[in-house]
Amino acid sequence: MRFLWASLNLLLPVLVLFLAFATWIGYIAEDIRVSYHYKWGALLLFLVGYGLQFYKKTIGLVIVGLSLVIWFLL
Repeated sequence: MRFLWASLNLLLPVLVLFLAFATWIGYIAEDIRVSYHYKWGALLLFLVGYGLQFYKKTIGLVIVGLSLVIWFLL
């Protein structure tokens, strides 16, 4: 279980960097739409959840999951 937790903590920053890069490429490739501003907000929520998961594990992971759903739905 510790291996799973450690791998999750290593993969989440890589995921947020990938999503930030994809959002930035969206700015370059398309017109700047309002939805991209919401995507940055979802990434900020992701970072808040990632930091919170070290103190309140369940709440932090729920926020991370919610922000990922929001990012992909936008």
